[in-house]
Amino acid sequence: MFRPLNHDDEDEQLAHEKLRHEYDAADEDSLSGRPSNTTPLLLAVGRLVARKGHLTLLRSMPEILAKHPGARLCIIGRGHMRKTLLKQAKKLGVGHAVFIKGGMSFENLAQHFRSADLVVYPSYYEGQGLIPLESLASGTPVVTVNQAPLTEMIDETVGRLFECGNPSDLARAVNASLDDPEGRVKQAELGRERVLSKYTYEHNAADYEMIYRSLL
Repeated sequence: MFRPLNHDDEDEQLAHEKLRHEYDAADEDSLSGRPSNTTPLLLAVGRLVARKGHLTLLRSMPEILAKHPGARLCIIGRGHMRKTLLKQAKKLGVGHAVFIKGGMSFENLAQHFRSADLVVYPSYYEGQGLIPLESLASGTPVVTVNQAPLTEMIDETVGRLFECGNPSDLARAVNASLDDPEGRVKQAELGRERVLSKYTYEHNAADYEMIYRSLL
């Protein structure tokens, strides 16, 4: 389900174009499937609770928009902080660039992953976190916090890292990524390769089997 955009599939291309128009992020590059420098679409997925770090992400948006005024942010998730996040976005003067969506089907979520330019995962702590892997599988680089276990999945070859809870450092990482569209193309390729070579169910099963055999 989580895979890169297929431009040879007419229905999928139409869905991609519709999604980019919905978030006011439909420049020529983005509609053609190339990394956008003019209207980049940032995606954050996770429950709307404090530990997911969405407030940190919103606080980084003024610096991101100062350098990339056409950037747009879509946050997908359910939770009690929706009104708080919308209020904070308005207070920061970035309400025009922020969209918050509730739960959706896996098919629609997968389309968001493959249509975004960059996934931002600002969570304060995770057991592992599937969102970065789903993003990499979709061919979309990830910006996330520089602490384990997320650093086991994400490094500079497939995304960028920032200091947890630091809006300015988050903005630095996002802007550095947006400034390097060709680098994002390479990261997208390497990210998908990483998931397929290490994080499939088959690999997980083999690793568990190896542990049990070592105990025996």
